[in-house]
Amino acid sequence: MMTQILGCCNRYVQGYGEIKRLKSYVSWMGRSFLVIASKNRLRDLKNTIAEAMDGLKVTFVQFDGQCSWEEIHKIVAVASNCGAEAIIGVGGGKVADTAKVVANKCGARVIIVPTISASDASTSSVSLVYQDNGTIEDVIAFPVSPELVLVDTEILIHAPVRLFVAGMGDALSTYIGGKVCQEHYFDNHFNAKGTHTALAVAKLSYDMLMKYGVQAKKAAEQKVITDAFNAITEVNILMSGMGFENNGSASDHCFYFGTLALTEREEYVYHGEGVAFSTCCQLVMQGASNEELDEVYQFCLNVGLPVTFDDMHLSNLTEEEFDIMTKAVLKENFIHHHPFEVTYEMVYGAYKTADAIGNMYKKGGSLI
Repeated sequence: MMTQILGCCNRYVQGYGEIKRLKSYVSWMGRSFLVIASKNRLRDLKNTIAEAMDGLKVTFVQFDGQCSWEEIHKIVAVASNCGAEAIIGVGGGKVADTAKVVANKCGARVIIVPTISASDASTSSVSLVYQDNGTIEDVIAFPVSPELVLVDTEILIHAPVRLFVAGMGDALSTYIGGKVCQEHYFDNHFNAKGTHTALAVAKLSYDMLMKYGVQAKKAAEQKVITDAFNAITEVNILMSGMGFENNGSASDHCFYFGTLALTEREEYVYHGEGVAFSTCCQLVMQGASNEELDEVYQFCLNVGLPVTFDDMHLSNLTEEEFDIMTKAVLKENFIHHHPFEVTYEMVYGAYKTADAIGNMYKKGGSLI
């Protein structure tokens, strides 16, 4: 008999102005809290958080931009000195990852307050630790997910629209990669099989993107709250996080990671943007129908996600660069989460064909 595991944050709260009610959600965790945030987020939110946490001990520490071991050790020392019983990470994915590691090191609870919805890092039970040059040094899996993820949409409407769209790109991969894993019994990120609940959440996230993605972007451009904006915020942060961890990953990220092997090329795209194009590559490689591909390509075009190498700022790729990327993809663990052997020729062909289809769509063409 197989083991199935479903993991999720203990409590998810989303709403306008919710940060002002932070104390009501966390006071049971203790009396001393450490808030980790960047210089700009401290400028914008320090006073609001201090007022919201009135009567509790709150220490603030500035995050200096990289989730590195040096930064983590610095913050662990501060947390130990102030006796923090819970760590509150306020910011993007690297702040969230840092907060999770610090909390784990200190035996404290972890609270995430995302200020952008560009990725699904907030709800996950994993942190990526980087070297100073930006390359990944460690991937750390924790035994529990964050205690609380508090999503204040009043904060999120002021985030750059491009980051909101990048979050949609990351979420786009969730069902497409997870479905392959579930149907062919590959492990999820908890080293077990996925549940029907997990796949249903991933499918819902995909359907919500198709239904609300374009109008949610329009709301984000106007910096206003609408039902569509709320829906896609939930998709980007909660559904995407639950979906990728609980279903597993296939090659939906691998083709993007392959492009990162081009060390002479500067990276211009955000994680979710690169993942969107990578997801197109996966669909091509696994033989998706014209109808499936059309829906994904049209969506990406409509919200402004990359569908070509030119969109990724990778113009005029040489055959040597294609060779480097293809070999890098084949080294990724999750490239093997397909019910067939993935070969060099398949990866190479998917790269070139996905780009060619994208160029066709950008010129007004279509597969159907």
